[in-house]
Amino acid sequence: MHFVRMGYNPVMGTIIDLSTPIQKKSSSEEDFSRSRFDTELIHLQNYDNFYSLMDRLNQLDASGESSHRILLLWPARGRILESPLEFGRLRSWAERNYYEIALVIPGNKLKRKMAAEQGISAFENVNEASEKEWISSSKRLTVAEESDRLRKLIVLKGDAEKTVRTKSSLGIRLFAFLLTLAVLLGVCYAILPQARVEITPYLVQKSINMTIWTDDRLDVPTIAGGIPTEEKRFELNLSAEVPASGIVQTEPGIAVGEILIENSCDRVTSASAGVQVGTAEDFEQGVNFITLEDVVLAPGEERVVRIEAVNGGEDGNLAEGSIEFAEYPESLCWNIRQAQPTRGGTSGTYRSPSEADLKNAQEQIDEQIQKAALSVLENDPDGYDLLPLGDAVVTAVKSIKYSPEMGFAADTLSVREVLEVSYKTIRRSDMEMIVRGQASRMNLQAGGLTGYEILSGPIEKNGLMTWDIKADYLVYEPQTNEEALQIMLRGKTLEQADSILQTLDHVKSAKITILPSILKRMPLTAQNIRVVIYPAVEEEK
Repeated sequence: MHFVRMGYNPVMGTIIDLSTPIQKKSSSEEDFSRSRFDTELIHLQNYDNFYSLMDRLNQLDASGESSHRILLLWPARGRILESPLEFGRLRSWAERNYYEIALVIPGNKLKRKMAAEQGISAFENVNEASEKEWISSSKRLTVAEESDRLRKLIVLKGDAEKTVRTKSSLGIRLFAFLLTLAVLLGVCYAILPQARVEITPYLVQKSINMTIWTDDRLDVPTIAGGIPTEEKRFELNLSAEVPASGIVQTEPGIAVGEILIENSCDRVTSASAGVQVGTAEDFEQGVNFITLEDVVLAPGEERVVRIEAVNGGEDGNLAEGSIEFAEYPESLCWNIRQAQPTRGGTSGTYRSPSEADLKNAQEQIDEQIQKAALSVLENDPDGYDLLPLGDAVVTAVKSIKYSPEMGFAADTLSVREVLEVSYKTIRRSDMEMIVRGQASRMNLQAGGLTGYEILSGPIEKNGLMTWDIKADYLVYEPQTNEEALQIMLRGKTLEQADSILQTLDHVKSAKITILPSILKRMPLTAQNIRVVIYPAVEEEK
């Protein structure tokens, strides 16, 4: 592949082929070289379409001053060439008129592919256009063909001059008379008083009420007050915790603990596990436990032995010192001391999450959605410029997790949901653009927008979301414009004109200069009055 290194000239608006060696050429060859290697840059606008593009190309061709190599710069939201047929018609025009055409279409692979299929080079950016070879889409004239065309034009021009009839002497004299008359009129016009009126007006505040609306079908703001909508989608990770209100039944828990057994006899005592001990000497009246270990004790020896309650339940949870008695015959030699309370006895009835608890938790999450979504939107890189239209809408539930599962014992239920939400938004910058643009639309010479206030909205009106807005501008008074002042001062002398300006309460200062100054007493003519309006001052009258 042949790579051509090209450079961009910001002053002339062309891309120059830097790979072509510079050679000394005749003027006609230099013209041909420029048309062959220079590149004409044409910046297209969002409002351009195929027909306006072709008008511009035909005007460029008719001027005879354009390069035969043209690079069209596509706008960000342009919809200029919409079909392969239009791309093909553009290529046909280039071939028919001996042009080499390429497109720079950023961010739109589909359009670049469509252009390439129709034989037109399409690039992502200007640098790529200058570095890569273009698809040949034109039949440029050779140097010999161009020279032959020029020679034919010279011959035709000579023939045309020969066929022009010789002007009669009467016609020459009439032309000379008219020319002399025009010169005299021009001199008279030049010596009439030329007035330069310099004024500095006040700015006054003017409030305008307007309606702004939005539509999903818009791509760009309109002068009629329409703003395009944008949809923002993002995920929210929300959670809630509620007390468990359900009940689950299980086997009662058995209390366990330890006792210290001392052999008070003068002989060895032994007993297998399962010896019953309790809180009362009458085992039918107290709370009873059994030993869990075999016991062999020498005289005076003591040992810690594990025990558990005979029956499950909370009654088995005893304070220290509650267990004192052992069943016969161990009671004859055992001294029992309970140093620690027993624990673990339960009734078997526990709190557990219910379906009502899950619903309650989800309702709490629903209450968090709007606040959380607005926070995410505000933290978006463009959040400062986005204005939401109504509330966030849940578009999908990605996941739901809750702990514990239903039927398990727990005092609380924790629920976590991952939701996808979307916002319909408009851009504040688009709204401000519309507000600023309304001043021009209402023929106000705006000195600046001081602020605007949304009176109501968004509300639905005629199928559209609308806002009622009050905007405050600093504007010139209606009289402070060039045409009005020219009419006001026409036919007046310098003194009369100055007196008129002094009566205008919207003008802070004014100065009139007459050229030539010797004609300051002659009446002024409107066409010779030049009005210069300096920036207005923000002061009260």
